[in-house]
Amino acid sequence: MTIVQSIDVPFEFRHTCWFCGEPYYECHVFRPEPNYDNDPPVKVPCCEECYGFCSRTKASGLDILRDRVKGRLHQQYQKHLQIGAQWTREELKDSELEGKAFEGFKHSAWMMFEIARDRVNYPGWPLAIDGQPVGQLSHAFQVEYNGIVYPNISQAVEQLAKSYVIPQEYLEQTLELVGRHQLGFAIRFCKTTHGYSETQRAVSLASLRERLQEEAESEQTVSLSQGIEVGIKYIEPQILFRTEVSPYAVQWALQNGVTTLAQLAELEDAFLAHFSQDSELTAFRYFTGLQVYLEKREEDTHWALTQDPNRQWFAKLLKK
Repeated sequence: MTIVQSIDVPFEFRHTCWFCGEPYYECHVFRPEPNYDNDPPVKVPCCEECYGFCSRTKASGLDILRDRVKGRLHQQYQKHLQIGAQWTREELKDSELEGKAFEGFKHSAWMMFEIARDRVNYPGWPLAIDGQPVGQLSHAFQVEYNGIVYPNISQAVEQLAKSYVIPQEYLEQTLELVGRHQLGFAIRFCKTTHGYSETQRAVSLASLRERLQEEAESEQTVSLSQGIEVGIKYIEPQILFRTEVSPYAVQWALQNGVTTLAQLAELEDAFLAHFSQDSELTAFRYFTGLQVYLEKREEDTHWALTQDPNRQWFAKLLKK
């Protein structure tokens, strides 16, 4: 008989949902599916709503389950979250909305927004059983915009397009050009140009593409003098958090002196331009894998110094 253990709950989080911070209702027994690492099931405290989401959701890891539950919360409270995109607290207070319905909205809308925002942003607490840490949760796919955390870029684009009344495809096309770390710029660009005809939007995108190309050429800062050359056969492939880390992506990072997520973000356009010559899908897959890898190195320095199979190359790079 399999014994199902509960995750530790710190005193200050007693009677609290791990997913959203609302009052506790019941523990969800999480069984990884598929179970790549043969992990045992664990009990995770939930509120009533998150318990329902968990019961209908399959995931191979708790971080994946967390993001899917957050996605369901985003969908459920999309209109509440849109209040923060369309108003500020002061604007609502000073608005001249009249009538009983509008008066009720003025007094409750901001509170509704804050409750929804705090639930989707809730980080939970570190996972442990009997005081021993359990695994490591990845946040590599999460995106933050205007104080709200989205589980992934796709959900962020879908909801922000609705919030700002922007054609979703247009926002996706703009984001593909400027990169996911330029989400704010992409939204501002779309807000000022999406009212044009489809033909004019295509012209705007072409103009943006040309401008970005010119900037990339004039501000070229990437050179091999910043990094080191390592033959591809000497770089070990890895799988972290069920994500493949390509040796070619690691080789590029070493060549360009990239050792942190912040450095990778600055050179995102250069990375995607380099690997998109073969396939945009490959480029994004390589980029995601490199993000996960660098996040692991930053958050787990012991692993980076003693267990990372490519640690000697990064040690050599950092000494340069």
